[in-house]
Order: sequence, then C-alpha cells, then structure tokens
Amino acid sequence: MPRFGLATLNHSPLHGLPTQWQAHLDAAASAGFDALAPDIFWLRALEQEGVSLESLASEMRDRGLACMEIAGIAIGSEERTERELAENLRYARVLDAEFVNARIVEPIDDQIIERVKRCAIAFRQEGAAVGGTRVALEFSRGTNLNGVSQTLDLTYAVGEEGVGVTLDTWHFFLHPDGPDWAALEALPIDLLANVQLSDGVAYGDGEFGPATMDRRRMPGEGEFDLSRCMRILDARGFDGAVVVEILNAEERKSSLEAFAERAMQASRNGWASGAAGD
Repeated sequence: MPRFGLATLNHSPLHGLPTQWQAHLDAAASAGFDALAPDIFWLRALEQEGVSLESLASEMRDRGLACMEIAGIAIGSEERTERELAENLRYARVLDAEFVNARIVEPIDDQIIERVKRCAIAFRQEGAAVGGTRVALEFSRGTNLNGVSQTLDLTYAVGEEGVGVTLDTWHFFLHPDGPDWAALEALPIDLLANVQLSDGVAYGDGEFGPATMDRRRMPGEGEFDLSRCMRILDARGFDGAVVVEILNAEERKSSLEAFAERAMQASRNGWASGAAGD
C-alpha cells in the first residue's frame, strides 16, 4: 500500500478561502493521511498571517504528518525560474519536503533543460535535510509537457538524480488522445516520482481550466479506469507517494474534516480494490 498525502489546494486561498491551517493539519491527521501536500498560495498566505514555516513544520511533526510535496514551481524564463526556485527551496528545506511539483511553462529547449537541471541540483543539495527534495515533473494540457513519454524524455535529457515523472490521473486519463497505457507500462518504476490521484469525467472544448480546478471527483465516483492504473503500478512494485488532489467546487463547501475523511477512505479503498483487481 502506498503512502497518502492530502493536497491543500482544494481549500486554498487560491479559491478565496482562509488558510485554516491548523484545521487542515487536524483533518489530515484525523483521517489517517501520512502527509500533507501544501500549495504555494496556502504557504504564502500563511506567512502573511504571521505563521512561520518553522511553526508549521513543528505542528505537522506533532501530528505525525510529513511534507509529501510542495505544489510547486513553474520553470520557464530565467528570471521566473530563479525567483520561484528561491521560494520553493525555502519551503522544501524548512518543511523537509519529499517532492516539489514542477510545471514547464515555456517550450522545451536546451535552456529549459538546463534550468530543470539547475533546479534538480539545488533541491537535492539544499532541500530536505535527509536525501534532498526530488523534482516531480507534471504533464498537462496547460503546460509544455503533454504526456508520460515526453515527460520521461525530458527526465532523461536532464540526466540528474532525483528527477521523475508525476502521474496525475486527471491529466493522464483526459489527455486529448486518451490514456497512454503503453507509455505507463514502459515507465521505469524508479523514474515514477509520485502519483496525484483523482477521478473524473470528460470535459468539453475550452473547459480545461474550470474543469481542472472545480470538477475532479473522489476515486470511484468518476469514469476513469483507476483500477487498471493501480494494477499496473502495483504489479511494478510501486508503494510510494500518492498526493490525493481532488479539486472540486462542491467538495469545497464541505468542512475540512469531512472532506479529508471522504478523500482518505475513497483513496485507500479504491487503491486496495484496484490493485487486487476487484
């Protein structure tokens, strides 16, 4: 069974909500999550409220919560990359983050490859105290990485330890050409950084943004063949980090406690039954 981390993004200040930072921690711990996956909008707002990263880290440790992932860094122009690298390095170092999520926001060329490499080295050397922080490359229609194969190619081109592919089930299943099962089955397990888990249904043309931020569903409540995905990963021996990232406007109306409880139960039960082939 993998480890599960609760993403803060659904109840984040990005959506005009308060941080509710202690309620986030309490809800994640009470529901049985192993970790939290903070987003940068949440972290920025937290510091604006006067809550230090050191206090957050201490409160997380007190509840037995690790930091699974920082979401995250956008790698594009040199200026933007350096600015976001400095910010995310600080988060990763203080919170002992296992991963930082990375999106490529400009066309991939030799300069982008060098910037990813620079980030990978910095997070490995200056991130989490033990083992550094790994870079998890995410593909989506909204970035310049569009699938498993292209993300794996970039990982090889970067050639640095600690860089891998994020499998976001939302983007995998809703790829314009459909899920690339062959690419998933061929992905070396040591280059699968982590999984971002949600369910969903297809959306119409021009709806990528609102659908991605507001219409993801709990595992088992959509149309994705998550069971097949989980069987493939389980057969390959995957038992790593799963960020439960359910971004849904209706779920946003729920209390954090109720949301976290439902998300944990759906994710754990769905993974167990899917891996077993039920």
